[in-house]
This record gives sequence, C-alpha cells and structure tokens, in this order.
Amino acid sequence: MRLFLYIVICLIWGTTWIAIKIGLSQAPPLYTSSLRFILAVLLLALIVQVKKYSYPGNWKDFLRLGYPGLYMYGVSYALIYFSELYIDSALAAIVFASFPFFVALFSWLILKKEKLKSLEWLGLLMGLVGVVLISVDSLHSARDIFLGTLLALGGTGAAAYGMLLHKEKFSDANIYITATVQMLCGGVLLILPAVFFEDWSSIHFTFETVGSIIYLAIFGSVIAFLAYYWLLARSRAITVALIAFMTPLVAIFVGVIFFQEKLSLLIGLGTVLILSGILLVERR
Repeated sequence: MRLFLYIVICLIWGTTWIAIKIGLSQAPPLYTSSLRFILAVLLLALIVQVKKYSYPGNWKDFLRLGYPGLYMYGVSYALIYFSELYIDSALAAIVFASFPFFVALFSWLILKKEKLKSLEWLGLLMGLVGVVLISVDSLHSARDIFLGTLLALGGTGAAAYGMLLHKEKFSDANIYITATVQMLCGGVLLILPAVFFEDWSSIHFTFETVGSIIYLAIFGSVIAFLAYYWLLARSRAITVALIAFMTPLVAIFVGVIFFQEKLSLLIGLGTVLILSGILLVERR
C-alpha cells in the first residue's frame, strides 16, 4: 500500500507543475491557487459529511489543527505560484527538489529522532544533482531567475516546515479532517490578499484555466494530499520528502511518452543519480 500511494503521488505531482503554469497563463497567482484549495476543501468537506466524521470541538483546537496548513498551503503555494511568473515550471520543480534538504534541516529542530546520518545527506545531494541534470535542457525560458528561484525556495521551506509541524503533532489524526481544516486555513491565507491585491476581472475562465484548477484541486490536492497524510503517519518524514526528487523525473518521462520528447545522456545520468540517492537514503 505504501509503495502504491508513493507512486500515485509521484505521478500526480509530476504533472502539477505544468498545470500550474497553464493556469497562470490566464489568471493571477493568488486567485488561481486559492480557487484550487476552495474547490478541494468543498470536496473534502463533502467526504467528511458522508463519512460522518467530527471536526474539533472548539475553535482553539480547530485553529491548532489548521496551523500547519498556513505554511503547507498558504505561504508555500503563494510563493510557488508567484515564482512561476518568473521562472519555467521545470526550474520551479528543480528548486522544489531542495524540499528533502529543508525537511532534513528542520528535523534537527522539530523531529530530532529523525536526524539524518552522513550517508543519507550524501544521498540527498546525489538526488538533487540528478534533478538538475535531467532538467538542464529546460532552463532557457526563465525571465528573472534570481527572483523566481528565491520565491520558489521560500515556498519550499514553508512546505517543509508545515509538513514537520503536522507530523510532530497531528500525524495520527483523521486524514480527512486534517486535510480539510489545514487546506481551509491555508486557503484563507491565499484568498484574503487575492481580494485586496488582485483584480478578479483579470481571471479568464477558459477551458485551460478551469481545467487546470479542477485538475489541481481533485488530483493535486484531494487525492495526492490524502495519500501524503497517510504516508506521513507511517513513514519517516525524509522518506515522504523524497517524492520531490521523483516528480521532475516523472515530468520528463511524461514528455517522452506523450509528447515525443527526446531522452539524452544527461537525463539518463540524472535518473541514475536520483535513484541511487534515494536508495542511499532508504538503504535500511
């Protein structure tokens, strides 16, 4: 079951970077990201209602449960969406491949029992180098690499911090309730500045925009994050974080299979490094 869900998340999140880019071509970042999570929360709330699960009994517990979502969904996705206004989705995916490093670093402060050993750090480095190699050919279309990369790094760090807060305090909680409450808190953090700083009329509800939001809400949010929470309750944080190494690899092979893109020696070498790095981290 773990391996199956791991593969599902990799396949879904390997396609979300381009879906985000498509959505941003017709709408501003805060509205597109908040609409994604509003739809996801509505779907999750429907599931909670059908299954007759119960939310936290008071506002204090509700907000305490939702607090990690401010980082995992609010801060993280705001910065990631803004980053793709300046850099290509491939470069954004590369920067997000630093996610396991942030998880490893923050684990020293939050999850001290999950500190990495020297060989595991080497595995992380190998994986990151592999991600860079497979994406070299996609790095030519960035408009402002410094700003876009800085935003993406901020979003990556926020996602890692929120993930570890969740794992430390709520990994045993009901995943449907947790996902609903945390996405709601993160979505509120996205929608409020969108209302004040973005123009609603600038959203063009084309087939591409609507399709992007629906895909990201159903697959990229509801399905993927429910699986993500399930895995976090049963695996080391760094094991789950290694998904960030696999998603650019999935994106490459999606292009090969469906768009007849060419494989190169660098992609082959990068693939070997990514898989070797993951095996080194998970060599137990």
